[in-house]
Amino acid sequence: MENKTPNTSIECSVKQCQNHCQSEDYCTLKRVKIATHESNPTQCQCIDCQSFVKKSENG
Repeated sequence: MENKTPNTSIECSVKQCQNHCQSEDYCTLKRVKIATHESNPTQCQCIDCQSFVKKSENG
């Protein structure tokens, strides 16, 4: 597994993402893109991290 540096400004618990730190609940990106799939978002479930990349089966 590659050594990833956590960005402590971006908390993240999605371990299935390639950008997750793995050793800590942080993202390793310098910035993330957040968007919505709703025309009028009113709940957290309406918001998406568009920087998400599904982790490959090998790592």
